[in-house]
Amino acid sequence: MTDAQLINILYKQIEQGDCFTKEIQSILVEYRDSGGKQKVAQKLVERIAFDYSGNETFQDRAYDILDIITGWCNSEMTVWGKQKTENLVDDLRFEDDEMGVVFNHFSFCELVKHIMIKYGKIDYKLANKKLNESDLIKVPGSVDDVVFLSHELEFHWAMLLVHGNMYWTKGIPCDYNEFKEEYSEWEKDIKRKYNLKASYEYYWVRK
Repeated sequence: MTDAQLINILYKQIEQGDCFTKEIQSILVEYRDSGGKQKVAQKLVERIAFDYSGNETFQDRAYDILDIITGWCNSEMTVWGKQKTENLVDDLRFEDDEMGVVFNHFSFCELVKHIMIKYGKIDYKLANKKLNESDLIKVPGSVDDVVFLSHELEFHWAMLLVHGNMYWTKGIPCDYNEFKEEYSEWEKDIKRKYNLKASYEYYWVRK
C-alpha cells in the first residue's frame, strides 16, 4: 500500500464512521507491512486532521487514527508500538505505612490529552507535544508523588499545559462545575471508547 492509497482510504473511512476500530488497525497494519513508516503515517494523518479543521466530528476521527499510529491506545490496538509513551502504563502500585494507591498512569495522561484537545481547543499534535514535554509523563516514585497529582483535577492539569501558570486569572476555568453534566458524559464516553481506568485508586494498608 502506497502513501497515496493510505490517504485515500483513510479519507473514506473518516467520512463513513468511527475510526478507533479494528478495521482501521488492519488498514494500518497492511500499510506497515508494505513498508510504510510510522513517522510518515503520522504526518499524513496530521495533514488529514488539518484538512478537517472545520469539521469537529471528522477531525476527532482523524485524531483516533493518530492514537493508533502513535501508540496512544491499549496494546490490542497498537500497530507500530509506542513512541514517547513507553513508560506510560496502568496499575502502578505505591504504599507507605498507612496508605496505598494504584496509579493508572497511561489512563491519566490519555484523559489529560483528550481534555487539552476538547476543552483546551488545541490540535492533536500540539497536545501530544505539550504532554510529552511535561512532568506528567514522569513515573512517580512514591505515594506522595501520586497524592500531589491527585490534589488537582485532570481538567486542571490539562488547562495548565495549554494555558500556562496562573491561567485561571485570565478567566479560564480550572474545573468543569459550570458544565458538569456535559463534561461527565464526555468523560464517560472517552473512558469507554479508549478503555481507560480511573486515574487513582486509594486504599488503606493493613498492618
